[in-house]
Amino acid sequence: MALRRLGVQVPSGPHFCNLSVNLMKIAVLEPGAWGTALGIILSRRNDISFWYSDSKLAKKLSQFRKNERLPNIKIPLRIFISSDLKKTIKKTDLIIIAPPSFNFRQTLTKLKKFKNLPPLLGIAKGTEKKTKKLPSQIVKEIIGEVSYAHLSGPGFARETIEGKLTREVIASENRALLKRLKKIFDTKPLKVSLTTDLIGVQLAGAFKNALAIGISLVGANIINNAGKEKVAKKLIQAGLREMIEFGRASGGKRKTFLGPAGLGDLILTSTNPLSRNFQFGQALFSDAKKLRKEIIDRKITVEGFDSIFALYNLGKIHRLNLPIINEIYKVIYKNKSPKKAVENLIKLV
Repeated sequence: MALRRLGVQVPSGPHFCNLSVNLMKIAVLEPGAWGTALGIILSRRNDISFWYSDSKLAKKLSQFRKNERLPNIKIPLRIFISSDLKKTIKKTDLIIIAPPSFNFRQTLTKLKKFKNLPPLLGIAKGTEKKTKKLPSQIVKEIIGEVSYAHLSGPGFARETIEGKLTREVIASENRALLKRLKKIFDTKPLKVSLTTDLIGVQLAGAFKNALAIGISLVGANIINNAGKEKVAKKLIQAGLREMIEFGRASGGKRKTFLGPAGLGDLILTSTNPLSRNFQFGQALFSDAKKLRKEIIDRKITVEGFDSIFALYNLGKIHRLNLPIINEIYKVIYKNKSPKKAVENLIKLV
């Protein structure tokens, strides 16, 4: 069944003639750990290509088939890797925009010159720092009218690729596109649910990363494991309230924030050492100055860093009470003492 028959507004062309066949041509742009994991999983039933703007990186990955963020995981030879964007996206049925939120605009800008683009799927979990825009809003600004969906949920690349059940949510305002994406992504170990709450799913991903930094920051100051778990649970509950309040003001649905993309991902990111935002929050307590510089220089990827700036300022615009977000913002951007921030956050529980 073709996407056009499902009601999706897509261009005509040879790459839309064979959608009744299980094999689909999917391009993943600038995949990091999560994009690579998704690409490998989808390549079991589809024709997958990876694109990188860095030609040296593309050549290295094509030759050695290893992403440094996923050590000991081999990228299958069936996945084509290139720095030639035109060649990579030619006749594709779906393009996955896989860079972190702070590089999302840059990647889209490179796509802008191409006409008749297939549907796009974003997987970033953050808001743009300066504009405070969500990925779907950046797509509309740069690309214009195109079918867009966003995937988010609680999962780590390494665990997922090793076979651990991973519950993800795909959101789009286009119901026909959702049905098609469900067929593509409902493959083990992924378990996908659908929603039309595009704003809510994107906000949940951005918000949980920001909250996780603050919750893990507090945990770094507590030695007793039982006490650490108790405080984390209380802060997660407080953070969820902030997420719901912010979401309501922004047009998101409460149900979304209580599901896998919201509470589910918040719990995982706030308590699991595999989370980069968790690691950042823990390390922030001991050396905030060094970490600020490393992120600004993009030596490490922590999407919550930029999201905190955007969420804090949006909270002020909407006149919302966001004590956890406010405290993290002051530590990162106003040089507030992490110890003092921990004291204030513990008072919330």
